[in-house]
Amino acid sequence: MEDLDHIVAQILAGDLDLYGRIVTAYESRVRAVIAAMVPDPNLTPDLTQEVFVIAYQHLAAYRPGTNFLAWLRAIARNVAQNERRRWYRRNELEARFEAEVTQQMEAPVDRIVDDLPEDLLTSVQDCVTHLEGKARQALDGFYYQDHSVNELAQRLRISAGAVKVILHRARHAVGSCLQKKRRHHD
Repeated sequence: MEDLDHIVAQILAGDLDLYGRIVTAYESRVRAVIAAMVPDPNLTPDLTQEVFVIAYQHLAAYRPGTNFLAWLRAIARNVAQNERRRWYRRNELEARFEAEVTQQMEAPVDRIVDDLPEDLLTSVQDCVTHLEGKARQALDGFYYQDHSVNELAQRLRISAGAVKVILHRARHAVGSCLQKKRRHHD
């Protein structure tokens, strides 16, 4: 980029439109740093944007005459490392929490299911069969095939958060279906 130090000086003097030229010139390189370091590729666009926001906020800290790309890459590495730590910590906590809840719930759920009348189990299965698309796939995969949320996310090609939302909505739909069946049965 021609005379980057001059462009930075103009931006700092108030010509904010010039910052778009910096973003255009360096975006692919920043994106590559982020993509190489972050475990979830879906985060790359947002983190790339975050790097340029941080760089803009700290543009006065850039020392003219030094390597601007190296300065920008350092910001990108810091943003990526922070996100990696958050991502691994969040996934570790989710996995630990999911394992603990599952372990605590297995025995009581098994006892409850064993005590249910046969017609209720048939009603549950009937309600599940009325679900469509990803809702049915998610419930079937999670409850009948013992797939984890992360496994389902990969199979369904959506995020783990989206799988959790789908499971929540599917459980609600099955519950509503069972309530309707109960009202018709009573």
